[in-house]
Amino acid sequence: MTRPDLPRTVIVTGAGSGIGRATALCFAGRGARVAAIDIDESAAAAVVAEIEALGGRADAFAADVSDEAGVQRAFGCIASACGPVDTLVNNVGIEITGPLTGFSLADYERLFAVNVRSVFLCSRAAVPDLVRAGGGSIVNLASVASFRTWPGDGVYSATKAAVLSLTRAFASELAASGIRVNAVAPAIVDTPMTDRALAVEPDAVEGRRRRERLHPLGRLAQAGEVAEAVYFLASARASFTTGACLSVDGGLLA
Repeated sequence: MTRPDLPRTVIVTGAGSGIGRATALCFAGRGARVAAIDIDESAAAAVVAEIEALGGRADAFAADVSDEAGVQRAFGCIASACGPVDTLVNNVGIEITGPLTGFSLADYERLFAVNVRSVFLCSRAAVPDLVRAGGGSIVNLASVASFRTWPGDGVYSATKAAVLSLTRAFASELAASGIRVNAVAPAIVDTPMTDRALAVEPDAVEGRRRRERLHPLGRLAQAGEVAEAVYFLASARASFTTGACLSVDGGLLA
């Protein structure tokens, strides 16, 4: 049975920017203690400083969550600093695009390591704590690319389809332990990652407009809108929801 007081302590991966930062701020603003993990120590520290300035509680942890030893160290430090964890948000992700014939094996392996292996490693590390807590929630960041793809986006889309598959499998496996596992599938979000993609285009302004036109609502998602969906799935308001994927896509998949 899902505990009604969740979330109390949440781990957010990739918490230093974008959706991860917005998610950390969202949970902290509702009283949860946040363990902010990022490969960039200064980025994690910056979001913790933001949370503390707003009166919240948070701790920063630097880790590469695609590395097994790094995950084990980080989760050990979190247990010591924050106590029992009841919520995990597997947010970290990267996007690398390119045509099949020019796509390197190194980029293929990096995409799967960051986007998929991290979900496996962090979920595996979190489950014992969630069981000891009497139940909890895992929310994974999937994507509209879990359902459809575009030229040059094939490998990225494959990683996000894998995240959705892991979500459903883990939900079935962990339900008996009171652990719900769900996913959020954003469309294109106005984040630093999108800004970096636009920066390499010949016309960044037209590139943004083109992306906006993909969405029937006519704009990009804001990171805070995605964070609200993540919080909903982690909270008791979604107590009978597991194995689900909530699209936050401005109608793109309609």
